[in-house]
Amino acid sequence: MKKSQAAKRRERIKKQADKAMNITIMIPSLNPDEKLTNYVRQLASQSFREIVVINDGSSDKYDPIFDEVAAIDKCTVLRHEVNRGKGRALKTGMDYVLKNHPDCVGIVTGDADGQHRLKDTIRVAKELIKNDSRLVLGSRNFNSPNIPARSSFGNKVTSWVFAAMFGQKLMDTQTGLRGIPLKIVPSMLKISGERFEYEMNMLIECRRQKIEIFEIPIDTVYIDENSSSHFNPIVDSIKIYWLIFRSFFSFIFTSVGCTLLDLLIFTLLARLIIPSDFRYRILLATAVARVISATVNFIVNKNVVFHKKGHIVSSAVKYFCLAVVQMLISAKSVEFFVALSGWHETIVKAMVDTILFIANYFIQKKFVFKK
Repeated sequence: MKKSQAAKRRERIKKQADKAMNITIMIPSLNPDEKLTNYVRQLASQSFREIVVINDGSSDKYDPIFDEVAAIDKCTVLRHEVNRGKGRALKTGMDYVLKNHPDCVGIVTGDADGQHRLKDTIRVAKELIKNDSRLVLGSRNFNSPNIPARSSFGNKVTSWVFAAMFGQKLMDTQTGLRGIPLKIVPSMLKISGERFEYEMNMLIECRRQKIEIFEIPIDTVYIDENSSSHFNPIVDSIKIYWLIFRSFFSFIFTSVGCTLLDLLIFTLLARLIIPSDFRYRILLATAVARVISATVNFIVNKNVVFHKKGHIVSSAVKYFCLAVVQMLISAKSVEFFVALSGWHETIVKAMVDTILFIANYFIQKKFVFKK
């Protein structure tokens, strides 16, 4: 006998309710105040599986707050004896959930400083239930007038740079309100980063693994201009931008190193190995040096800079075709702009090659060594 539409609908609602019970909330905390207790009490009133708070080496004077939190129904407090950073606290919490709730849908992370509304936490959890294969971000609107100027500017710049480097525009790259599917937690535990830079590494790794990143807008709450935040604007920003630009800096170092290698091999061949009376001495030394340095550059870029696995033949063909095309464009561009401007060819070549160098990075990233 076929089930009625009403019966099917009741089953679907029941399954969704079961899933809703199967979300774990995770909150890293350092030297919290009563905002943490209030937030946890609100969460405990909902149907979440468990609320896990990680005491990341807080001072002993904050023990009463954590004791109060631990006494709340469905709440567990984990402890670091010393401060190890937000990234490590998140990993400690994820490892706990993976071992104790291997059947849950996923984890919703929150902050202990009162920035996240209960309704927004629930919305992120519901989005995670709808699709447990994507990372869900609760993203703030940094065009709101109540946001401190330094936070607004910093987040907008970071979002723009992230889009340029990784191909997705995110409204809020630094949000602590995230829905993490349990199925991706094992790979998230392997990501480097112990402090605030870990959250950026999570976004980068999701882009690398082709894990969808989905954003939902949330209320933007800043209490006393976010004075309770433990984010260091200088130190932590440097770490975050290093993560974003790491591959580009590696690309620069590799290019410089291979240029020096090219000069070294050319000098050894032209001065010490190839007889001085050989007619094609310079041409031969240049060709051999360029082939060796280009091969080394290709291997390092493939394995170290862009972490491309397999497909060595197709990548090599693309790489050397790009090198030939770039050389021709450089030569013709220098000729054109020297004739147009009358400037010295060395100055023009430096300008042209700088532009081509930057373009070369993105072409190699998006085309030659595309994952």
